[in-house]
Amino acid sequence: MLQLCMFGGYEGCLGPESRVYFTMFGGCNLRRPTLARQLLAAQQENQAEVRQGRKVFITIFGGTDITSPTLAEEFIDLREAVRAGTLDPNRWDKYMTELAREERKTILSFTLFGGFDEANLPTEDQEVESLALQRHLGTISEESGGVLEMGVGQGGAQRRTVIQQAVLTA
Repeated sequence: MLQLCMFGGYEGCLGPESRVYFTMFGGCNLRRPTLARQLLAAQQENQAEVRQGRKVFITIFGGTDITSPTLAEEFIDLREAVRAGTLDPNRWDKYMTELAREERKTILSFTLFGGFDEANLPTEDQEVESLALQRHLGTISEESGGVLEMGVGQGGAQRRTVIQQAVLTA
């Protein structure tokens, strides 16, 4: 599948399928799916391991940014998957190891006179606002929200650990 963006902008979500993103004289802003959605997509395909399709990014005179979901989005999706019984919290470490390994193999990029950033985190304001809204709505308890606050600005394993701890306290 090819996603072509020339002299304009594209905003969307990354999916599990293989895809080529070609951006020329424009901007491409993509959001990663939550960890829970990535794991559920792999399970739906009856895979023994988590497998992601290869994504190729070609950016010429433009910019491509890939941003992670907010902590609140990650928490809600993971909590609901655990409550529904579709993800086993005892296998969390195995899931995360597989995801981290696959992420390193799935993204290829070529950038010429532009920018490519695959490790964007939501801004502190976006994180705090999202957590405050979900607390106000009662979707996230004060206790879980307090745990999630420790993950603001954190990436990688620290972020995943905070999300896991928040789900375990819920």
